[in-house]
Amino acid sequence: MNTSGFIRVIPSVLVAAVLVAMPALAQPSGSAVECVDGKFGDHIEDGHVVGDAGSVFAARKAVYWVDVRNPGEPTEVTLVWTIDGKEIQRQSLEVGRSPHWHTWGMRPFGGGGTVEVEVLDASGASLRKDSIRRVP
Repeated sequence: MNTSGFIRVIPSVLVAAVLVAMPALAQPSGSAVECVDGKFGDHIEDGHVVGDAGSVFAARKAVYWVDVRNPGEPTEVTLVWTIDGKEIQRQSLEVGRSPHWHTWGMRPFGGGGTVEVEVLDASGASLRKDSIRRVP
């Protein structure tokens, strides 16, 4: 068997293997920020949201608590607050590296009937959307 042809093929195969693997090396698996959970309440106790829709509307303020999974570098998420269909505020929240990073935002809303929060990642992609309504 002629080994010179075999030796010339090995570098070509290695280069092809490296080129195929490069996208995986450049973007580690599981690097995306994910909103694991989100909840409304009227205040925070021991790092967790407390209350329900009734207490939120009685207090005329909402707390939105999020549980974010971030396997990568520290980043931020943005809470987009909408009251009765009108965007009122955007709040940026820092998120560190953690499987369960807990953070929250707060917003008074006066006499509104529907409060909605959308959670966006640093690039503006939607991670979660929740709303609560006043119960008559």
